[in-house]
Amino acid sequence: MNITVKNVPDSIYRVMKREAKRQRRSLNAEIIQALANEAGEAERRRQLSNLRKELDRFAASLPPLGDSVPLIREDRER
Repeated sequence: MNITVKNVPDSIYRVMKREAKRQRRSLNAEIIQALANEAGEAERRRQLSNLRKELDRFAASLPPLGDSVPLIREDRER
């Protein structure tokens, strides 16, 4: 798949070019790596959001907890 990115700010271009050199990659390879990293992070955020929703549904399905103070007092009196 080929894409074209236009109007990249100079500051971003310089950082990407410097990182490409530091990593001994072409600028194209560095940009692909940056995109792959961001895609992975986006997928992890999506999964985390789904897990939070699942956890909220599970928590809502649990019976309400009663007051624990009497149980703690009873345990301390033993």
